[in-house]
Amino acid sequence: MFKKTNNPGTVLIVGETIDGRLSAGSRDLAKQARSIAEQIGGEPVGVLIGHKIEQAAQSWSKAAGISVIVLDHAQGRYPNPPMTASGVEALADECSPLAVCFPHSMRACQAAATLAWRIKAPCITAVDAIFKENGHFALNRAILGGKLCETVSTGNTPMILTIMPGIFSRSASPDGPDRSLSVETRLVTDADQRFIPQAVNSQSHTDQALERAQVVVAAGRGLGGPEHRDLLDAAAAMFKSAAVGGSRGACDQGWLPHTRQIGETGRTVSPALYLACGISGAPQHLAGMRESRTIVAVNTDPKAAICNAAHYAVIEDLTVFLPTLRERYDKMTIKGETV
Repeated sequence: MFKKTNNPGTVLIVGETIDGRLSAGSRDLAKQARSIAEQIGGEPVGVLIGHKIEQAAQSWSKAAGISVIVLDHAQGRYPNPPMTASGVEALADECSPLAVCFPHSMRACQAAATLAWRIKAPCITAVDAIFKENGHFALNRAILGGKLCETVSTGNTPMILTIMPGIFSRSASPDGPDRSLSVETRLVTDADQRFIPQAVNSQSHTDQALERAQVVVAAGRGLGGPEHRDLLDAAAAMFKSAAVGGSRGACDQGWLPHTRQIGETGRTVSPALYLACGISGAPQHLAGMRESRTIVAVNTDPKAAICNAAHYAVIEDLTVFLPTLRERYDKMTIKGETV
């Protein structure tokens, strides 16, 4: 897999599977793989962790447009950060990569931190931009819940990175019609026996309204309390295909059920219109709605991170804006006007 070429270096793109299926973060990372490697200046090689995942690996290789090494072990059936770190460490010793890139998820951050400690490399999480500056790599990352952007500079390689979803352009098709993409399976023989995942319990979403909706009206802590939930329902009722969702903060408060949580640890949506009401715009929430076609933020703080991610921003309290919007809609409906 690692042949001596004129390429300046290798960029390892690390994905994971859950019971034979690609994780959501891995699917997104596949879309960004070649663009990430181009920003760093290396040749991308995929690394996929799991057990009996040849079909998933072929699909991931095709989606990313890169060759893939599968690290197979029975303990990899479910996400196993220690085994991931150990397996990728062996590959890093073999190819001396410029960077090792993981999706930005809780499990991947654990594997990335472990790997960085083991090989004494810098670990930079939540990366949303990569560029070179004065011979060093400079990386932008969101901090303080997305309110500030920090630029980190390093001249050391390999860099261990976790990549935010949807930041880089989608991977292009493989260069040239005859580009050969290989999937190589390597059996892991020395997995850490101290940590053996037994199962992953995931709540099944029988309600698919969020994923299918063309309009999503979502609220954050700015909702203020459950007494304002009716405002979201009234706004959603203006559209033929709409659903109500929320940030983790709103769901943790009990204002909305966790089945309606949108974000990195919740559900992923990509509607035609995303109306974000009272949502600060933490990276974890943006990960679940970034690919919405049009994002409208309603927030009292013009400097909120959600306003930077939005196509349009309404600087107003949602308890003022949403009733006004509904009132205007009702008047238009009475007059026979269309929206």
